[in-house]
Amino acid sequence: MKIERKHIVWLVAFVAVLSLFPFLGLNEFHTKGEPREAVVSLSMLLQDNFILPENNGGDIPYKPPFLHWCIAAISYLLGTLNEYISRVPSAISLVLLSVATYLFYKKRSGEWTAVLTAMVGITCFELHRAGGNCRVDMVLSSAMAIGSFLLYRWWEKDNMKGLPWLSLVALSMATLTKGPVGVCLPLFVFGVFLLIRKEKFLRIVIKLFPVFLCSLVAPALWYWAAYQQGGQPFLDLIYEENVGRLTGTMTYSSHEGPAIINFVYLVSGFVPWTILLVVSLFFKPWQYCKSESKPNSWKERLANWWSKMESMSDYRLFTLLNAVLIIGFFCIPKSKRSVYLMPAFPFIAYFIAEYILWIEDRIKKANDIYRNILIGVVVLLFVAHLVFAFDLVHVSKPATQAMFSALADLNLFAVICVFGIAFGVIWWVCRHYDNRIALPALGFVLFAILDAFTLPTILNTKSVKWYAEEINKVVPEGDIYSFLKTDIKPNANMMHQFELDYYLNDRVKLFLKEKPESGKLIVLEKELEEYRDSIFADYEMNELLRTDRNYGTFHDIILLMDIVKKK
Repeated sequence: MKIERKHIVWLVAFVAVLSLFPFLGLNEFHTKGEPREAVVSLSMLLQDNFILPENNGGDIPYKPPFLHWCIAAISYLLGTLNEYISRVPSAISLVLLSVATYLFYKKRSGEWTAVLTAMVGITCFELHRAGGNCRVDMVLSSAMAIGSFLLYRWWEKDNMKGLPWLSLVALSMATLTKGPVGVCLPLFVFGVFLLIRKEKFLRIVIKLFPVFLCSLVAPALWYWAAYQQGGQPFLDLIYEENVGRLTGTMTYSSHEGPAIINFVYLVSGFVPWTILLVVSLFFKPWQYCKSESKPNSWKERLANWWSKMESMSDYRLFTLLNAVLIIGFFCIPKSKRSVYLMPAFPFIAYFIAEYILWIEDRIKKANDIYRNILIGVVVLLFVAHLVFAFDLVHVSKPATQAMFSALADLNLFAVICVFGIAFGVIWWVCRHYDNRIALPALGFVLFAILDAFTLPTILNTKSVKWYAEEINKVVPEGDIYSFLKTDIKPNANMMHQFELDYYLNDRVKLFLKEKPESGKLIVLEKELEEYRDSIFADYEMNELLRTDRNYGTFHDIILLMDIVKKK
C-alpha cells in the first residue's frame, strides 16, 4: 500500500489519535496526581470560579490553570466530567506534538526520519503515558516544543522580523500550564543556538526580550487576578513551586534525587526503544564510523568537538541543543521527576530515528532482533494472561492478590480474541513491510494491548472509586470531613484524599480546619489509633465503613467514621 506524501501527516495524526483516545476512560483514578488536577476543574465548575477555586476543603491549585480551563471547557460543552474528559487535553497535546514534530523534520531531514521521529514519540513509554494522564506535563511539553519549532521557523524563514505570533501563543500556553519555565527555557535554548550561529548578542536580546514580555501578558493577568483572590498564601505557593523547587528550598521534600537519576529516567522513558539501542551495542556500531586521528590534548579535543558542532546543519544543531540543555537544566533542581524531561523528548526522538535508519542500512540484524524481542514480549504477555486465567498463581499479599484475581476474572474467550487480532496484525506487518514501518507498528500493538486490556484490569484494583460510591450511599449530600496527620503541620506536604474528594464531588473538608460538632470523617486506621486520645479525645466515634485492604498513596485501611462531639 503506497501512501502519497501529502497524506502522511494525516496518517501520523490518525496513529496518534488511535493510540490514545479509545483507551482514555478505561483507567479509574488510582494515584494522587490525576484527581488532584481533575478536582481543580471540578471546583471551577461548582464554584463558578475560574481563577483560583478552592478544593479539598481549602487547597488552592498547585499549578496555573490552562489545563484546568481546557478540562472545564470540554466538560461544560458535554455536560459531564469524568476520567475520560479530564484526560482529553493531554491526549490532544500529544497528537498536536506528533504532527508538529513530523512537519518540522519533514522539511529539513526527509520523510522517513520525520515519520520515525513522530512514531518514536508516540510509542515511547513516557510520552505515551503522559498523553493518557490528567496531568499538566504533556500540555506543557507540547506547548514548549511547538513554541521552539516556531521560534526556529521565525529565524529560518523571516530572519526574526516582527514577532512570532504563533510561538507567542504556544509559549503563553506553556507558562499558563506550569509557570515561567514554559517560556524561559525555550528562549534560553534558542538564544544559545543564535549565539553559536554568530548572531550578535545585542540583536538576540533586542529580538527575544519582546517575545518574552508578550508571552507573559496572559499569564501575568492570571497571576494578578489570582493574587487578588489568594493573597499571601498564593504568593507563598507560587514561590515554593517555582523558586523553591528549583533552588531546593521547599518546605517539604519532593522527589529529590541526584542528577544521574535523570539519565535513568531517559532510559526508562524511551522504553521499548532503548532495548534496540542496547541490542545494537553488541554489533559494535562504532566500527562503521570512519576513524580520524585522535587529538592529543583535552584542549584539542574540545576544539575538535566545538568544530563538529558548528559544522552541523542548523536544524540538527537546534535539535541537539534542545535535547542537551533541557536535560541539563533539569539536573539543577533537587526535585527530579521523569516527566520534567519530556520537553526534550521530541528532540531526542529525532536522533533515535536517525539511528534506527542508520542501523537498517548498516547492521539490519540489530533491528531484526529488536523486532523479534517485541514479538516475544507480546507472546509472553499472552502466556501470562493464560496463566492468570487458569488461576495458576497464588500470593498472600492482598493488593497483589486483588490484581491477580482481576486478571483471572477476565473472559478467556476475550483474551484469545484480543491476542488473536494482535498476532494477525503482527504477522501482516512483518510480512509486508520493512523495519521502518514494522518496528513502530509493533510498539503500537504492544501499547494497545496494555492500554485496552491488561493495565485497566490491574490498575483499577488500586482505585477507591468503589469506596466513594459506598460513602455516597451513606452520605448522599453535605460535607464530609477528612483527617491526615500531615494536616497538623501548616507547612507540611499538602497530602489529601484527592481520589475520594474527586469522586465525592469535592465535598471533602478538613477536619482540623472546620472542627465540626458532628458529621462523617474519613481517616486512616493507623492515624485514628495514634490520635484517638489527643485530637479525637473530645469526640464519640463509630465506624460506618472500611476498605477491605490498604489503598492508595497512604498504604492503609481507610475508615468512614460517624463523629459527635462530647458534651
